[in-house]
Amino acid sequence: MDGIARIDTVAAYFEVWLDPELFPVPKMKVKVLDRANNDFLAVPNLHRWNPASGSPECLSGLGDSIQSALEDLLKHYVADAREQSPDSGYQENDFVWSASEDF
Repeated sequence: MDGIARIDTVAAYFEVWLDPELFPVPKMKVKVLDRANNDFLAVPNLHRWNPASGSPECLSGLGDSIQSALEDLLKHYVADAREQSPDSGYQENDFVWSASEDF
């Protein structure tokens, strides 16, 4: 199609309830895209703020199915949160939300 580079399909939305011992918010949303190259991409609507770079850490998950992309994202998301957790724990302002129109 002229002027269009790619069309991805939103394959699934998930509401993921987070561990209150680790995260300062109760849940986030995850959108899984079925991409034109026949793989799946999972993206969260909640991102950890990186004070060193001054920008959010935008993690994602890849897989050959909806479930594998979701699991890939969540595994890396939780590992990153544990690795970067401040000694005093996270506060809400340690995270930023995606724009609502993206979800």
